Amino acid sequence: KLWEAAIADGHDCSKGRVQRLLQSVGYRSKSGKRRYTSGNKKQGFITTENLLARQFDIEEPNTVWVSDITQVRCKEGWQYLCVILDLYSRKVVGWVTSRVNSASLVIKTLKKAWNVRKPNGHRLLFHSDQGSQYRAKETISWLNKRGVTISMSRKGNCWDNACSESFFA
Repeated sequence: KLWEAAIADGHDCSKGRVQRLLQSVGYRSKSGKRRYTSGNKKQGFITTENLLARQFDIEEPNTVWVSDITQVRCKEGWQYLCVILDLYSRKVVGWVTSRVNSASLVIKTLKKAWNVRKPNGHRLLFHSDQGSQYRAKETISWLNKRGVTISMSRKGNCWDNACSESFFA
């Protein structure tokens, strides 16, 4: 508040300068920590176990797909790129771009990959990170209807999804 008053009075100084000046004459300010919240926990996001467990050497096609999303700068502005890789061949089986990073982006990518590869859903493991797009009810429901087994990396552990993370490197 003192810094705001100093600025209003026409003084050119930073918050840090005001704090240092106050400390030099014995005043101590109490600053609170900002807490980061990653969205509303009541939105119905679902997480699953890490069933892939870093077993990246696969012996048959269409048994494990991994996915990730990244931002790409284009002429039209920033776009989100969702990619699905077949872990057996390490080839892209589906990709879609969108201006919005949402569950519908993941579902469109899944549909594209599904139409190209036509996998047996009951033999397919779909692995991703714990992004809200992958944990959304719509995405989980789409995969469950096709009998796909869902696997997710542990929270904050990029090594569990290293195959798709490194695709964008």
